[in-house]
Amino acid sequence: MTENELRQLVCDTARAWMGCREADSSHRPIIDCYNTIEPLPRGYRMQYGDPWCAAFVSAVGKKAGLDTILYPECACDAMITLYRQAGRFEERDDVIPKPGDVIFYDWEDSGYGDCRGSSDHVGLVLELTGDVITVIEGNKSDAVGLRKLHADSRYIRGYGQPYYLSLADGAAAHSGEENAAEAEPEPPKAQEAAVSLPILRRGDKNEAVRSAQMLLIGRGFRCGPWGADGDFGSATYGALYQFQRARKLTVDGVVGPESWRALLWG
Repeated sequence: MTENELRQLVCDTARAWMGCREADSSHRPIIDCYNTIEPLPRGYRMQYGDPWCAAFVSAVGKKAGLDTILYPECACDAMITLYRQAGRFEERDDVIPKPGDVIFYDWEDSGYGDCRGSSDHVGLVLELTGDVITVIEGNKSDAVGLRKLHADSRYIRGYGQPYYLSLADGAAAHSGEENAAEAEPEPPKAQEAAVSLPILRRGDKNEAVRSAQMLLIGRGFRCGPWGADGDFGSATYGALYQFQRARKLTVDGVVGPESWRALLWG
């Protein structure tokens, strides 16, 4: 399939769930699909009464067979972290998205400047007509529904940009869709991306630790009862130790370039 066909597949998969709602339990197949993801992000099995906007986007990726580029998560900020660490998050909220891109919202956006707040909601871009974006969202008034908004509208937090081109037939060689000058840039190589990430050791407390914890949990290694709390304590050390052993890495309990590469790209 071409890049555009892959994008269309995601949009069609999302549309197939249009109208599913909590009121009649027709949203349950979405939650059930999410719960088939292996390993489950952060080891958490979604319940039917949980907020499910991120689970909807993740389930679409799973059902379309594209969950390697539509990064699964059940929380918006955690999903942003995955896209950011893969070099696929567009921080600016005034860009023009493409169908199949992931749009994040912040309902506390003041409307002044570029939004940098926490994300409250997420959906998938279906189409763009002029500067009007049509988005499909799960858990929109407890149902799968559509939203239309103008590009650079208030409340847009940013965009996850799944790397569809990496899975397209012929990859970058399909010049019929994009010429070389317009081709989508490749994401940063794992080695290059990891260099810019901090080395983490037991006792550290920061957002980078929280990101590493979410990645560990997403790969099936629990970090204790507090989960991704940003505190590199004994439970996180144990999870990292087991992860390094399982991946045949240097077992030192330190999140360095080698461990970052394995956490981010497997």
